[in-house]
Amino acid sequence: MPTTHHRRRRAAHLAVPAALVASLLLTCGCTGAAPSAQPTDGMPGMPGMTGMTGMPGMGEVSSAPTTPALAAAAPDGTGLSASLHGYTLVAPTSPIAADRPDTYTFHITGPSGKAITRYQPYESAFVICYVIRSDLAEFHYLQPAMREDGTWTASLPGLPSGSYRMFTSFAAPDSSQGTPLVYQLSVPFTVSGTAVAAQSADTYALSLSGAPKAGETGPLTISVTRSGEPVTSFQRFLDAYVHLTAFHTGDLAYAHILSLGDVAQGSGTTTAEALFPERGTWRVFAQFEGDGALHTAETTIDVP
Repeated sequence: MPTTHHRRRRAAHLAVPAALVASLLLTCGCTGAAPSAQPTDGMPGMPGMTGMTGMPGMGEVSSAPTTPALAAAAPDGTGLSASLHGYTLVAPTSPIAADRPDTYTFHITGPSGKAITRYQPYESAFVICYVIRSDLAEFHYLQPAMREDGTWTASLPGLPSGSYRMFTSFAAPDSSQGTPLVYQLSVPFTVSGTAVAAQSADTYALSLSGAPKAGETGPLTISVTRSGEPVTSFQRFLDAYVHLTAFHTGDLAYAHILSLGDVAQGSGTTTAEALFPERGTWRVFAQFEGDGALHTAETTIDVP
């Protein structure tokens, strides 16, 4: 059953007429060849991509329009599995060279075993990806683009050596639920060499207030500061002013925190709903756009 955590809507998430959604999806994803005639993974009747190519000069698609409410495929899930309900993240697990930009390629298979080529838009994207190091010292948001065969490609920055996990979130229709379901899947990978300390380049700080409990959805208040002064102006990023993601210390369990509403004038605070699936210490990353750049602030929270 859909949970409150995923039914809550921000004002920006007003329902979009089905015809308009279908029209937007059919026109936003094109690269240079005619659409493939090969069958997709079997999501009849849902607005989505019929192929990722077709209009010269448009480039690969990495974002999508907003959509109506979604539900969690596994409300209390940790995201630590590569497979869930017939969907599987297929990604390389061989070591990657340290400190060298690279290309990360993956695809997601559906219940039929075929690579998915249609997705339900989710937070203004089709697929959202992160890489996180096991000590939580390295965190990166990736912007993948999909080829017409369902292969996603993302640019990896030069990563310091260590053990990592790649997480992906996406939404897919589910006929038994009647509501598109959001999946979080992940795979581990290694960056070769001896782990080194990360160097943080951002000067922003994140503060959270609230009383979260493991396994329960609860409110949080978020504020971001820079050099001790509150940040009060944000540009929208992934359908939010401040996009939040959390990882559990030790096993890297994943918790998505749903940002709500607008930013309060003067104080720069905003609100969110969080569902932490495990007790313990969580590292929370806030991402936001300002001055034409994407910034990251982080903090630690203990969840009883």
